[in-house]
Amino acid sequence: MGIDLAGMEKNPSGICIIEGDNILLKTSYTDKEIIETVQTSLPELIVIDAPLSLPRGRCCLEKECVCASGGHFRQCEVEIRRYGPVLPLNFRGMKMLTMRGISLKEKLEGYTLLETHPRTVQKMLGITDLIQYVKDRFELDVKPSAHELDGFLAALTGLSYLEDCYMELGDPQEGTIILPEKDCAILLEIIK
Repeated sequence: MGIDLAGMEKNPSGICIIEGDNILLKTSYTDKEIIETVQTSLPELIVIDAPLSLPRGRCCLEKECVCASGGHFRQCEVEIRRYGPVLPLNFRGMKMLTMRGISLKEKLEGYTLLETHPRTVQKMLGITDLIQYVKDRFELDVKPSAHELDGFLAALTGLSYLEDCYMELGDPQEGTIILPEKDCAILLEIIK
């Protein structure tokens, strides 16, 4: 399962579940809706487009806190910048997204949750037209939203993880971001 998590529950979060040759794309808003989808589908793995941890030495992301001297980036964000830009976690929108991601991770204790960055995944896989890419490979009843498509990229990254053809950026003690390896057999099968 891939989730493109919104920073606030009033905004849409895109979800993609890949099962065999089929995908389910849907939009959810609240944590309750997301958790219900997880509990119904029982995914082997959940990959989320949202930070799931704080930078080392930080207790929060408030600029006024004494912990702010700990920095605004985790090691994984420093490493992923070689592939493209990422925002500091203390930006308003990123702060909300990070805190929601951490909270959702706690609520989904018992499930395997990993973090990814769909824009980087799309760039690494050389996908220029994401909507067409999905339409060419799967039957869709309706046009997917941008959030559902990002959920798809997160789920695709999850497949690469399950096939053990992924890279992990960052420090596991602080938090990591996973990205697919370009030569992953299962992704090459889907990409062709």
